Amino acid sequence: MDLYASIPKELKQSGAIKELQTLFLNLACGIKLLMFRRNIIDQVTVSHDQLILLLGFYSLTALVTSYVITPNPIFGWFGLGYIGVELLGVLLVGFVLAKLCDEQGHLLRFLTAIYSILPFFYLFSIVVIPFLPDVYFEAGYMVYTLWILSVCFYVALQLLNGQKIKALLIVMLWISVSYPLTNVSLSFWHEDFDYSEALTAYNDDELSYVNQEQVYYNQYQLLNNALNAIEPGVKGITDLFFIGFGADSSQDVFMKEVINVQNVMNQNLGAAGRSIALINNLKTIDTTPLASSTNLKIALNHLGGKINPEEDIVLLYLTSHGSFDHELSVSMWPLELNDIGPNDVRAYLDDAGIQWRIILVSACYSGAFIDALKNETSLILTAAAADKASFGCSSENEFTYFGEALFKNVEGKSYQFIDGFNQAIEKIKQREISENLIPSNSQLFVGNLMREKLQSLEHDMVRYAPERFGSF
Repeated sequence: MDLYASIPKELKQSGAIKELQTLFLNLACGIKLLMFRRNIIDQVTVSHDQLILLLGFYSLTALVTSYVITPNPIFGWFGLGYIGVELLGVLLVGFVLAKLCDEQGHLLRFLTAIYSILPFFYLFSIVVIPFLPDVYFEAGYMVYTLWILSVCFYVALQLLNGQKIKALLIVMLWISVSYPLTNVSLSFWHEDFDYSEALTAYNDDELSYVNQEQVYYNQYQLLNNALNAIEPGVKGITDLFFIGFGADSSQDVFMKEVINVQNVMNQNLGAAGRSIALINNLKTIDTTPLASSTNLKIALNHLGGKINPEEDIVLLYLTSHGSFDHELSVSMWPLELNDIGPNDVRAYLDDAGIQWRIILVSACYSGAFIDALKNETSLILTAAAADKASFGCSSENEFTYFGEALFKNVEGKSYQFIDGFNQAIEKIKQREISENLIPSNSQLFVGNLMREKLQSLEHDMVRYAPERFGSF
């Protein structure tokens, strides 16, 4: 006999309604815990049904919110992976807490309390943090992180009957299990990529055939021609050297951006005779060295031999599509080229003996490049945070949003690097807000020694204008 079938339908419905009412009461308790209200932990209704409902509510919140904020959303299952990894971490923390207080029932209580809180932390991280003004962003993020840890400590303290040392151990464990998800965002959606635009690059009959063997054979001569034209640095002057790396051939914007930025470097920032462009595009395949990992390494090595290492600065401009695993797409159909990551770039610069370096990365998720590249003699500026997309990758554009904010219309102006970069970050932010885009949160790091070095470069740019740096 089916016992469940024998239960009256009205009782089943009233039971479901009661569980939903309890769910909302638990969520209300979660809000109160966020505000550190006293004795709230005892008001949380603990059951396996409530834990499942809270997990479902959390997942639904992420599903709907990430859909709303993602342009041209395409569904993906990676959100479930995030939630699964996070659940394992919460289970581990709850298990240790239960062992510390010798109360196995506290495992379920801890899980229920945490999942009554997490939906609100998620909403705060998506709706509030990305839209903070730049001057308050770092402070706001720090306050948000401390808030999370304080709530964790508060919940643990109540379950551990006020044992502060054990509660601190729980917080430390929470930090450890949360670290793998630090640079990953919880989203079930990703932005659709218009492949039809990319394919148009390969539909021109004149460009539809590429002799791969000839392309590889030509690289030696093309790269040699470009590198042989590089002039050495002048002793006693802080010279600026430039390498542009436009790595994805599927959209013309990367080719155009490198060419435009190189022109600004040559005409306004004193890099004439000390600049090189590496580009992947069918339109330049016979005239310009490829933007490949190997060519980049060779070019940086060559510049390392031309610079005065203690004086000169190398500016490396990388523009391409970025990926969730924080690599730059290096694509030149039909060739097979290796993508590059931040550790590759650092190794190439180190091997070349380039001490003073400015690295600008125009790509989605490029913020992850900073940790691998930063030191006291570097400046790194990225178009987006490690978990954010950037904008402007359209073939008809002359620049991405990042490149345009940095280098469009700089003629006739004395260029101040750090101030100019901060102004560009604000321009990008205002443009994204006006177009209702999710903020890309451009990231800037400046080493202390590089701050002083840039003053020397800016001084020489004014001192030797206009014959070398254009007229200001």
